[in-house]
Amino acid sequence: MVDGGATINLLPHKLLIKMGRTEKDLIPTRLIVTNFAGGITKTHGILDVDNIVGTKELKIAFFVVDTTSITYNALLSKDWIHQS
Repeated sequence: MVDGGATINLLPHKLLIKMGRTEKDLIPTRLIVTNFAGGITKTHGILDVDNIVGTKELKIAFFVVDTTSITYNALLSKDWIHQS
């Protein structure tokens, strides 16, 4: 799902586990984000993931967060579209 208003890439912690990754794979960060409901969410860290989007192969940094939402697997910000 591409969120036209998103400024960072988000990956739910549950998907991190499904991908076979752990907290050890994350780059530490102290970033705190505001979620969709306006609440504050602390990130677990950053996960660099190699992605294929169409014909492009991109390394995208995802901020891993806890979420109760099951409506998306990941949210991509606008910036990845312009990577070459």
